[in-house]
Amino acid sequence: MKIALCKTTIFGPISGADEIMLNYAVHLHETGHDVSVVLLYPPGNNDQYLRRLKRKGVPVQTIVLRSYLFALLRVLRSLLSSALFFLFFVKRAPSGLRKIWQIAIRAITRFHYSNCRAHFAAQPPDLLHVFTPDTGTELMIRAGHELGIPVLYHEMGTAHHLPMLDDYYRRLEKVLPLCTEVAALSPRLAAEWSTRFPFLRAVSVLPLIIESSNGHSLDSLRSNNGANGSVKTVFGFAARLEEGKGPLILLDALAKVNRERPLAVVRIAGMGPQLLDVKARVRDLELREACELVGHYSDPQLRSAFMNSLDVFVLPSFAEGTPNGVIEAMAHGIPVIASNVGGIPDIIDADSGILIPPGDATALADAMATLANDPKRRNEMGAAARERHKKLFAPTVVVPLLLNVYHRLTGNGHSPNEITSDNNHSHPWG
Repeated sequence: MKIALCKTTIFGPISGADEIMLNYAVHLHETGHDVSVVLLYPPGNNDQYLRRLKRKGVPVQTIVLRSYLFALLRVLRSLLSSALFFLFFVKRAPSGLRKIWQIAIRAITRFHYSNCRAHFAAQPPDLLHVFTPDTGTELMIRAGHELGIPVLYHEMGTAHHLPMLDDYYRRLEKVLPLCTEVAALSPRLAAEWSTRFPFLRAVSVLPLIIESSNGHSLDSLRSNNGANGSVKTVFGFAARLEEGKGPLILLDALAKVNRERPLAVVRIAGMGPQLLDVKARVRDLELREACELVGHYSDPQLRSAFMNSLDVFVLPSFAEGTPNGVIEAMAHGIPVIASNVGGIPDIIDADSGILIPPGDATALADAMATLANDPKRRNEMGAAARERHKKLFAPTVVVPLLLNVYHRLTGNGHSPNEITSDNNHSHPWG
């Protein structure tokens, strides 16, 4: 069975969808399956995801080897993402610029439909596994459908997404009926998308894959000692710095937690359009001694080093699908505080973390104070988080579920029951 994992390109430097696709590709390849990553446009030569795929021996194919217009737009996007540009211009008109960007990319991409169809006709896989709605999704789904290749569309987000994504989902709705099957990352998300697109027969569940980590110790080695000898609990945030991820809510909560005495410090990993706002909020709330901005990590080793420096992981998002950062923290045995949105309630239960209302800095501060004052509960939650990760997101339980879906869609004669996880138990979401 020949599987093509498809995206428009690898976007980097940190992309949840890219990370999910990479982990699928690597673990399918390592278990001996014929898998390749197919991109409409080439990624940057130094892209971390491309380097990791090559190191693991996963074939990467590019449909459009050269698109000067796409390359130009990519350079412009990089320039327009600079701190000075956001300071003087983008903050005044983000929605307008985003709309122009989407129109330009859509116009360029339409020219390459024939290339896309010809590529899959010349090298037909048994299945196209297309990830998330971006500019090439429509082309790849249409090409697969016209060529009679089964198409699995895998949604990475939530139906209650931020308004900036409306254009992508309006276009996605037109091609979803052409897909053989649609999948989401958790049961709640599958239910959301079934409601959003009632014409779908069903939405199956395919979780993401995150490997277990052996680097975490359940004692309190990561806590910081304050100047007066007091122990401060280390809370960590790792996500793109943008409004939807709630970094400013986290800073407001940190100020509340430390109002009477210094209980907590926050380490923030990430870059994005709210970086200047985050720095300004740190100054305004006088949090310089309690907040560290560490930039973004660019490989799994740096990610593990960051996670192993934390006592608690925090993600106060306004909208989410199934955030990689939360599951990475669980794999490291770290308790989680996160917003009760999207697929997060499927991930975190009362034993492994605390759910809070989105946008509620007071509720977040209360949850942070609770765990800061109770190291025993933190350790118990961390152990429960690690066990929950093994049950839901470890490669040994997700890969068999994934292969069951592939065999069913391609109709190659294999029975789903022939493929089981290493402990002979089916996935709870299967």
